[in-house]
Amino acid sequence: NSSQKIQIIRDAEIEFFLYKLISSVIEDRKNKNYYPRLVLNNQYNAFVIGSNKIYINTGLINRSNSLSEIQAILAHEIGHLALNHYSSRLINSKNLSNYSKLATFAGIALSAQGKLDTNSAVGLMIGSNDLTNKSSLQFSRIQEQQADKFALDKLIKNKISLIGLERLLINLANEELINSSASINYYRSHPFSKQRLEQVKKYKLQYQKISLNEQKVLINENVISLQYIKNKIKAYSLDPSEVIRNLENKKDFLSNYSQMIALFRLGKYNLARNKLSLVKNKYEEYPFFYELKGDIHFKEGNFNIAINEYEKAIQTLQEVFPPSTDLIKFSLIKTYLQTNNKADLNKSILLLEELLLNNPNWSYLWRLLSKASGKLNKKGIAYIALAEEALIKKNFIKAKKYVALAKKQASLPLPYKLRGSDIISRIKLKN
Repeated sequence: NSSQKIQIIRDAEIEFFLYKLISSVIEDRKNKNYYPRLVLNNQYNAFVIGSNKIYINTGLINRSNSLSEIQAILAHEIGHLALNHYSSRLINSKNLSNYSKLATFAGIALSAQGKLDTNSAVGLMIGSNDLTNKSSLQFSRIQEQQADKFALDKLIKNKISLIGLERLLINLANEELINSSASINYYRSHPFSKQRLEQVKKYKLQYQKISLNEQKVLINENVISLQYIKNKIKAYSLDPSEVIRNLENKKDFLSNYSQMIALFRLGKYNLARNKLSLVKNKYEEYPFFYELKGDIHFKEGNFNIAINEYEKAIQTLQEVFPPSTDLIKFSLIKTYLQTNNKADLNKSILLLEELLLNNPNWSYLWRLLSKASGKLNKKGIAYIALAEEALIKKNFIKAKKYVALAKKQASLPLPYKLRGSDIISRIKLKN
């Protein structure tokens, strides 16, 4: 089913890992941040569509042999963005329409939990409209060579090993030779591997005196290995009962971690917590284990404990990579809403307003803001939030209706009055 090819997974830990790899190759990005988006797809692939997001397939991670291999591909994709190659690509309207449909399908198929979990479709999609801009047309040979040169310069500058890239290109050059009609994957859309391999070898000769090394991804002195990330993706992708059967007698760290995820997915939360207590001893002050513990307690209905764990995760992560905290804050907001405590509801509104500053097109946030405001009898804010959600979904009649209802509320705060007027202006522009 083609509609299964565009499924975006939002996972705080994996995005943090990929963002660190992006930062390692493009630190001089002149205040331009590039953000990873993980695509649930077994093909060895990564792509960009002209925004500041880099889409990375789970298959690319699972089939990579080293961090430097992924870093090389990320640098190449960033090269296309930095060199504005996407602006010269022709958009095929038929394919554009298809991608729009795929993005819409993925948006409908989201899990309520918003986690990496294929049992309930997948993760949390933000900005599905980005994917409607993805063209199926290839970059030109010259553009590919320019992106390669950009990537190689960045790898050399940041002293990242070229071995991963060289090994990759050797394999892909052989693949091209054996089967030139292979199905579309990373180097079907990024051809000419043999010529590109020659370019890498020239760079190796030119810079052979510079020490190029494999790097590590760290958080609070803890190493996040490629094997660990692969293990997490597989633990969430495979049948949980099969995971437990296959690892029944294994007690190593990664096996315990996989069993913990499987138990969590099967609803055996007490056993999952026991496994987590074994796993978390390996890392010190590791925010994503706090997040996991919060997820388990949320499922058990222990909302106050879950809130405490999410808050610890956010506190440990805040200074390191704010976008990852957005996803944990999303979990925290949903937990606040479950308590029905007035103080928690007010906290959820403050957090929602904070997240919406950076994610104004995340429609589900507006729905949650409406829910929280409604519970506190702040009807005006609730109506404006529903109007914003309707506008994102292009339901202009409903958006206007909600703005009209909001303006009848005497207690509507001034910022929301102004937002209501802005919604009406935006509707006029769109019409």
